[in-house]
Amino acid sequence: MTGTNRPPDDTELRQKRPPPQAITVTEVEEMLGQHRQWLDSKGQTGERASFHRAMLSDAYLQGADLRGVDFSQAVLQGAELQNANLFRANLRQANLQNASLQKSNLREAMLEGAHLIGASLQEADLRKANLMRADLRDADLLETKLIDADLTTAFCRAANFFMADLRGANCTEVNLQEADLQGADLRLANLRLAQVQDARLSGADLGGTLVHAADFLDALGMTARQASEAEADARTRWPAYLRDQMHL
Repeated sequence: MTGTNRPPDDTELRQKRPPPQAITVTEVEEMLGQHRQWLDSKGQTGERASFHRAMLSDAYLQGADLRGVDFSQAVLQGAELQNANLFRANLRQANLQNASLQKSNLREAMLEGAHLIGASLQEADLRKANLMRADLRDADLLETKLIDADLTTAFCRAANFFMADLRGANCTEVNLQEADLQGADLRLANLRLAQVQDARLSGADLGGTLVHAADFLDALGMTARQASEAEADARTRWPAYLRDQMHL
């Protein structure tokens, strides 16, 4: 197994960055006004908003139209982004710890290396989103759409994926230890080298899921039927009770 038991560590990179820049509520409103003009005019007037490295902790952006906004490396810790439209927004390495993103539109959003620890993403739309190396520890992704999303090497320990839709998602080397995947749709997802130890998988659909060299040791609620529907290899490690059922 080559996956990691630790969250992504970019301490050295963060130490080299300048500190986040404070920004006033008035400045935020003015920039978003310009951004609305930019969207409405299809780039002819106004200006695309950039909050790169901005300090936006606890910002209230519920329902805002934030399509294509640059939030890269911004601090959005505790921000309220429920129902916000973040289609194709740039949130690379942003700090979204404990942020509220319920029912937000994050389709094709760039969240590579983002900190989403404890974030609420219930019923959010993350189809085709880039979550490579994202830290999703303890995040709530109940009924979240993650179809064709890229979670390569994401750290999702103890995250809640209850009834989430992960069809076709790339979860190579993802850490799903202790995650709740009950009722999740994982059909045709790629879980190669994934760590799924102690996860809850009752009712999860593993039809056609690639689980080469994945580790399901001590996973709960799995059945022999689930395992037989997945594409496993000799390196796939199943729970002991399941190995007995399957005579492995």
